[in-house]
Amino acid sequence: MTRYSGIILTGGASRRMGTDKALLELGGRPVLARLAEELGQLADSTIIACGPRQRLEYGSLGLLQVTDVYPGCGPLAGLHAALRHTRQDWNLVAACDLPFASAEFLRYMLTAHTESQMNTGSPGQSGGADAAVAVSREGRVQPLLGLYHKRVLPVLEAALDAGNYRFMDCLNKLDVLYVPESGFTSAAADTPSPVFNMNTPADYAAAAALVH
Repeated sequence: MTRYSGIILTGGASRRMGTDKALLELGGRPVLARLAEELGQLADSTIIACGPRQRLEYGSLGLLQVTDVYPGCGPLAGLHAALRHTRQDWNLVAACDLPFASAEFLRYMLTAHTESQMNTGSPGQSGGADAAVAVSREGRVQPLLGLYHKRVLPVLEAALDAGNYRFMDCLNKLDVLYVPESGFTSAAADTPSPVFNMNTPADYAAAAALVH
């Protein structure tokens, strides 16, 4: 049975939010703690890609923090740094601006990925040999919620060396399975979207309103 490591991406500057998104509370818990709990249901161990420096505020979770090899280069650099340290080949990834990323949705993605791997070779079928990422109901690709194999490291590193920090450009060089949110049915009908994106104070207010 495949084993997974977990990666939480927290290294953004949070300029639009004005404060560290990872430490914002929803339902009485910081986003970082929520994500750590969700990933912990599926991953053997979880690490925090924390950007240019480690954060004392994250220490209470007892998780390894890894800093960027390419500081200031965005989430691509965070994923690169984390993949250099994770224990398993396959890695579940969630960013702190996706506060409702859940173990339930990631299980759905893993099932889709397993089925795709079994069907590899069928006409038009991408098996997701390198990665699987979420796609919102509106059709927007969300590369910061998904599954990545360590074999993507050379592609990430080449992009970072070239100064190309666009995540989609990297995905276009990989065998990626795009997993639609539209196929996901949560056990709880009123569960917020796992790809809800929280970048501004208005987004945070909307997220808080969704938490019971």
